[in-house]
Amino acid sequence: MLRLQLPFPPSVNRYWRHVGTRVLVSKEGREYRRTVRGLMKLQEVKKHDGDLIVDIRLIPVDRRRRDVDNSLKALLDAMQAGGAYDDDSQIVRLTVEKFEPEANCPRTEVIVRRVPAKLGEPGYRFCLRCDDEFYSLGPGNRLCEECTRWRSRLTGFVPIARGRKYRNGARIA
Repeated sequence: MLRLQLPFPPSVNRYWRHVGTRVLVSKEGREYRRTVRGLMKLQEVKKHDGDLIVDIRLIPVDRRRRDVDNSLKALLDAMQAGGAYDDDSQIVRLTVEKFEPEANCPRTEVIVRRVPAKLGEPGYRFCLRCDDEFYSLGPGNRLCEECTRWRSRLTGFVPIARGRKYRNGARIA
């Protein structure tokens, strides 16, 4: 599994430039690609082979309207140039989330992992907290055993039970 924290990508609207009859990657796009390649080289990223799952979390700098799909082309091409994978056609599942803006730290958090052979098996999932693989006990079980134990150690924790309702820790009849 590969975890990266990269700069926020340029929009696809600024990624391409038309010069005469040719379409080229813009200066901003080339600079972004060069920056990502340098960051990945510092982290000594190894190339992934086979089918991949990529999870992307976009944290913009401000509240301007942005389409999440406009950020993907520059990001995925830059990761390919940086050596995360041979081609973005290896990606079989791609999830993108856009979070609240952070003016002091706009960024893109990326997790790349191989598709495990067990993924097609019933009950096999990725933990929502730590992204580890585990066998789920049912559709409501989205945390691995270790994260469930961590959560139960929290003070004031009320166990989740389907069909039961609680208010302030007391069961409602």
